[in-house]
Amino acid sequence: MIRIADANIICFADLNKVSTADLLTYYNSVTGKNTKQFLKRAKGMQQVWALIEPQLVQLEEAAQEDPAEVAPEPAESVQEPVTPGAVGAAPAPTAPSTAEEPVEGAATAQAKAQPAGLKARVDELLAALASGPRTVAELAEMLGMDQKRARSTIDTARRSGHTIACVGRGTFALPEADQ
Repeated sequence: MIRIADANIICFADLNKVSTADLLTYYNSVTGKNTKQFLKRAKGMQQVWALIEPQLVQLEEAAQEDPAEVAPEPAESVQEPVTPGAVGAAPAPTAPSTAEEPVEGAATAQAKAQPAGLKARVDELLAALASGPRTVAELAEMLGMDQKRARSTIDTARRSGHTIACVGRGTFALPEADQ
């Protein structure tokens, strides 16, 4: 756990409790820079998290190693206090790792979720194009999505190895051999 201002930081979401000024002060004290402001708060939070995360990992590793070494010795004399300490130490490393996944992967999780949906729609796209050239608007209507997602589906199909030709402004078709 890292402490910034009056907030205990164990995951990225905890940075929301800290004011931008406190984030900037912490960032400047750790880096030795004299940054006046962050371009955006979210960018500042990412920069501070990049500084905090390695420290949290070290603290987690130390917390995992220490209870394992200490637990066998005092377990004979006082078992009850050691058990809550060991139990309290075990969930702590779990919480940051689950919180880190959404943070690090917040953008990537959404990006992974979206292509997975688009990959599932590639077959529908190919079936729609099999009957002849279609505009993006027609494809979007046939697939039941907006034009931006239709274009993304075309890009996904191309990345998957399918050949889709642009035969005019906003009009796409399969090569003659595939139709």
